Amino acid sequence: MNTTPPPSRRAVLQEAALRRAVQRGAVLRRAVAVPLAATTLIGVLGAVPAHATSDRQPAASRIPGGFLLYEGKAARQKAAERLGRATWTTTDRRDVPFLVDPCATKQSTDPGRRAARTITGDSVEWDDTHSEQLIVYRDASAARAAVQGLRAQLRRCAARDAGGGHTFIHATRPARIGDEAFLVKGFFVASGMAGTVARQGRAIVIYTFSDHPEGWPESKFGGKQARAMIAKLARSPLGSRGPA
Repeated sequence: MNTTPPPSRRAVLQEAALRRAVQRGAVLRRAVAVPLAATTLIGVLGAVPAHATSDRQPAASRIPGGFLLYEGKAARQKAAERLGRATWTTTDRRDVPFLVDPCATKQSTDPGRRAARTITGDSVEWDDTHSEQLIVYRDASAARAAVQGLRAQLRRCAARDAGGGHTFIHATRPARIGDEAFLVKGFFVASGMAGTVARQGRAIVIYTFSDHPEGWPESKFGGKQARAMIAKLARSPLGSRGPA
């Protein structure tokens, strides 16, 4: 077993490649984990203040305040059951990378984005993270292409050299949520991340957590949260299949 200590949180955020999260088991997870889900948001956490917006969102695609789950008090209280006391960061920048960023692109590479919101909750007492991201595209075709592009990255960087003799590993499994979805897990050294990527019409929603569950139980990957948001999108113009 590799005994090299994982890099510091600062190094992870700066390099965007050395990402880690929680080790299996609640005690070990809270003792050694670093929120890998948060490190995928290099552009957000490293430089973007809370509630920052890089440009105006088109009216037809504007994400209303309070629309995301983690903007609500009840959802944050539930997250606190796992995180303990947490600090929350929100950005409406459209150029942030996907929460799931296997090739460490550091910035968005998918065209057609019309609006975005990314929320990250970091534990104050432990290195643990809950993250939520909603990205709205000009139409369903652009959103579908973005999912295909992310899948291609996950295949291309399924085993990425992270330096120092370490390999960053990603794996996926299909899920039945919305128009299309999949579960994803990443592993680095002795820690990892778990998440769900789902699309409804022209919108993509992603949930990530500091965890590395055994097997593929949807509940451990944010499936419940993804289903709730997909249902919300299905009732909203943001989740429509036509152009905006």
